[in-house]
Amino acid sequence: CISPLVQSVEETPEPIPAKIKGHIPKWINGNLLRNGPGKFEFGNDKFNHWFDGMALLHQFQLAHGTVTYRSRFLQSSSYLRNSQHSRIVASEFGTLAMPDPCKSLFGRFLARFEPPHPTLLIMNKICSSSSDFHKRDPWGSSALTENLWHLQVDWSKFIAVNGATAHPHYESDGTTYNMGNSYGKHGSSYNIIRVPPQESGHGDTLEGAKVLCSIPPRDRAKPSYYHSFGMTENYIVFIEQPLRLNLLKIITSKLRGTAIYDGISWEPQHNTYFHVVNKHTGEVLPGSWCSQPFVAFHQINAFEERGCVVLDLCCQDEGTSLALYTLQNLRRSGQGLDQV
Repeated sequence: CISPLVQSVEETPEPIPAKIKGHIPKWINGNLLRNGPGKFEFGNDKFNHWFDGMALLHQFQLAHGTVTYRSRFLQSSSYLRNSQHSRIVASEFGTLAMPDPCKSLFGRFLARFEPPHPTLLIMNKICSSSSDFHKRDPWGSSALTENLWHLQVDWSKFIAVNGATAHPHYESDGTTYNMGNSYGKHGSSYNIIRVPPQESGHGDTLEGAKVLCSIPPRDRAKPSYYHSFGMTENYIVFIEQPLRLNLLKIITSKLRGTAIYDGISWEPQHNTYFHVVNKHTGEVLPGSWCSQPFVAFHQINAFEERGCVVLDLCCQDEGTSLALYTLQNLRRSGQGLDQV
């Protein structure tokens, strides 16, 4: 049963020795960092979806055949605000934050129109320069710099995109590629972003970032959900899958009393399309490549071989899997977990 994995835990700020089964070579030294949800309620309020849990950072420090462990909750704006009020005040993917019960009826009504506080932490360029990892981080090992625990990057201050994926790709010279959506009067667009290498001593910023290429969705009002993309030596590969974001539903979700998750729909009547872009010129290759509908979160590998672009990924034929990751389902035993 995986129920213990979806229960709230306390952080472990001080290192503790880990129990080792087997043998760890003494020449392996360093830190292994992992991140995952570790808190699923504040006060009497409970999150609904596994993706909603507050981020708990885990550090495993390996030195001379021994391992120590410690953990700390990411001090994000959501975590701090929820902790301060001892209830969920920041809406997440599958959980809608309810208005403050202490407000008047009129105040609770107006709260439906308040813009959401951004909770997305974009780790892009700051993760490519190991020399800056230790500047201000008391753990001395993670890329969570700037204000001791995290650095929030506002892409819109540099380029006309609304956020970007958490899985950028890097060239050997330090050039970074990422993808992000933009929204305007003509609907949405998929954008490939290129960030040039930063000069030594100037810190990690997004200066010089530009949109290399914009790809129009097949339905601008319902763009595809994507979590990552593929990159080879010469090409960017973007998969437009029929897991759709209904922008109208998402924009009005708070007013309608629903979570963002309610605005995501699986539409298997549409195929999955592959867009291939020359990353040197920004040109979208002519032609159309499609497959049966599927959903993928992470690209495993992408490479060029004998004039072909090869893409490895783990995918699902059924796009309703997001519903399986509700906490209610994950805490069950039996057939419900078999689907997960």
